[in-house]
Amino acid sequence: MKLSHWAVRRSFCCSLFLAAALACASVLPSPAGAAPVGGKITSAVEKSLEGFPIPQVGRSRFKGWVRRDLTDRIPGDETLFKQYFDEWGLLFESMTINKILFAFNIDIDGKFPYDITLLDTDCDGLFDTKVEGRPDEHVDTDIPECVFSVGPARGR
Repeated sequence: MKLSHWAVRRSFCCSLFLAAALACASVLPSPAGAAPVGGKITSAVEKSLEGFPIPQVGRSRFKGWVRRDLTDRIPGDETLFKQYFDEWGLLFESMTINKILFAFNIDIDGKFPYDITLLDTDCDGLFDTKVEGRPDEHVDTDIPECVFSVGPARGR
């Protein structure tokens, strides 16, 4: 099942270092994995075995929540989006299916769409994939298969 990065991109920040680095992103060279195509920079998809830093929900102010339907595999609005403002005022949201947190969308520039998506592709709590998209691009990513297999050991 494909999850449209364009449809779910949103926002966050987790440490002072990360906030400063992300604030400077517009003056840095293109991110790793991005390649110029016809004079444009394409979206970057990065993988990290150690995982990427995630937003600190405990230090953030809750904004609200909404349920949306992202897949036909579960009837109804199965995906819970929770939005927060971090301690620097940046907007981010978490995405869960079957009580399993699998993605964060992060907004760096304060404008739709979200700038960064962090994905936990195997539901181990480590967000090992980072997608940095451009506003004029569409990036498809998979909803992790593990969010659909909830058993006694998986329930959280």
